[in-house]
Amino acid sequence: MPKDSHPRRFLRSKADFAFYLLVIFGVSAALLHQRTPDFMGEDVFYADAAQSLLRHGAYAVNGVRETTQPPGLSAILALLFTIFGHSYATAVCAMAIFETLGFLLFYEFLRRRMPWIIAAGICILLMSSPLYFAWATRMVYPCFAYFFTTMFALLSYEEYKNAATKKWTIAWGVLLTLAVLASLLIATSTAALLVAMLAVTLFTSLNDRRLARTRPLRVLPVFAVGALVLALWLYRTPAPMEWGLPGYPGPYLQQLRLKSGNHPELGMAHWKDIPGRVRTNLAAESAILAQLVFRHGVKQNRIEVIVVPILLIAIGWLYSVAKTRGTDFVDWYFAAYQSIYLLWPWMMDPRYLLPIAPLACFYLWQGITVVIYSAQKRPRVVGSIGFVLALLLAVSGLRRVQEHGSGGRSELDVGVVALWLFSAGYAAWVTYSGKTPFAAGFSIGRRHVGPISALRYAGYVAMAALILLGLAIDFRIGYENLHAKTSFASVQTGPSEFLLQEVEAGVWLRAHTPRDSIVMARHWPTVRHYAERRLVWFAPISDPITLFEGIRRHGVDYIVVVRHAPPYYLPDDEYCFDRMLAIRPASFQLVFQGNNVRIFRVQPS
Repeated sequence: MPKDSHPRRFLRSKADFAFYLLVIFGVSAALLHQRTPDFMGEDVFYADAAQSLLRHGAYAVNGVRETTQPPGLSAILALLFTIFGHSYATAVCAMAIFETLGFLLFYEFLRRRMPWIIAAGICILLMSSPLYFAWATRMVYPCFAYFFTTMFALLSYEEYKNAATKKWTIAWGVLLTLAVLASLLIATSTAALLVAMLAVTLFTSLNDRRLARTRPLRVLPVFAVGALVLALWLYRTPAPMEWGLPGYPGPYLQQLRLKSGNHPELGMAHWKDIPGRVRTNLAAESAILAQLVFRHGVKQNRIEVIVVPILLIAIGWLYSVAKTRGTDFVDWYFAAYQSIYLLWPWMMDPRYLLPIAPLACFYLWQGITVVIYSAQKRPRVVGSIGFVLALLLAVSGLRRVQEHGSGGRSELDVGVVALWLFSAGYAAWVTYSGKTPFAAGFSIGRRHVGPISALRYAGYVAMAALILLGLAIDFRIGYENLHAKTSFASVQTGPSEFLLQEVEAGVWLRAHTPRDSIVMARHWPTVRHYAERRLVWFAPISDPITLFEGIRRHGVDYIVVVRHAPPYYLPDDEYCFDRMLAIRPASFQLVFQGNNVRIFRVQPS
């Protein structure tokens, strides 16, 4: 056989083809970025903080030292602005590049754990997702930079652990330390990496006494440096609070105590609130994951949205932990990261899940594989468990249909119930007969196709269809991005962050108010960027007396009141301000009114 036609060399070339395909996806995302002339949302905060670093050497925005968001992303943007000049295009292209680098590293991570074609399929499926594409081409947040640095940390840890010579041990140790530090400076959720180091060290010591002394000594320097940096950031002196409201912009542990970060007036949480919070966040994460994979959102009140993917991910994670006896670094990183955000009191946002969604899909695939293998080996056990699960989901679906009534029910709800009833019946038959599902397989002409091969081919077809569907939606998003410069209304496909009312208010304030004016606004980074005035946060305070006293205390001259749909903070601007206006009408004068936005001048006392 000629050397170039060796099967292993041919497979290697196909694996490399997937690598180049991911690069093409990334280049396309960079070229099809949103063409707005400037930032249109709250992500402008990171760009303005970068400008402060360049001009004043201080990590500050609005004249106040920033102590809530780590400085990593702003430092990266400051470096890029120095090289390429300050622009929204520079920042958003960097997001597409970080996304691409992250997926390339994730592809390498997967290739070490599964066949390359499955690894390539998972990466391309996610990278072609309209949700990933929209976030990478429209918004500037730390999620993609964090995705890249943490994936680099995971791969560096594997190389560091397996390094055979002192030279490579030092080299990979330095790279791992730098990756952990970079991740910490981008997002404090990197504490999950440090927790993973402790967990792996513990389980390694329990499983192998020979490594109980050497492995902790190898990990200790990296852990110590990371823990020191994290402690310095978490326990720094916080910036003075503008309002006495708990939560934002306080540190993570303080915000964790709230019932709801979006509605801080609800007060502090109790232990009995934690299960409901975890369930809500699980439902939101499952809905986001379903949107990433299936290209379409689902209602979070569907119990199958929570149960099925979470159960499969849990099975895959437990299988991985059992297989490695708890010594795989990535398992504990995933568990620690999930724990952080399952307890998060704020409304779940895709940016929290995007850095970890690829790992969730990895465990989802492992869970599906375990279920299929178990169904072949122990059909009665899997059939009985499947019967109970399918029956519970069918009952839940029936309740939802009854609650909606004849007028509110949908054909999808009825179809889902029928699917679960069929699944329950089939699982009951498998339990009774003890026969392996699809044991006979089927024939195509003279060729017999086994059940595992049939499922594999069906998976390939489904994955290809989802990728093509994602590309079609991505093309529409890219088209809208290219035309966003002339028409903001054209951006209708996929998520976007257009705070047009705040932009309009900021432009008006810059043109019609003195430069020393103090403005109060809810989404203050966007208004501040366009108004170039000092901003005070319009806290979601419904008590009109407390709010008015704060306005006088801060010397506010103008108040931006926006009707948000839907509002991120509760109560919304209008509700808070109108209650105050009702008891003090002479204290405010309407000076501007636009589409869902009003600006009031505060009259002298």
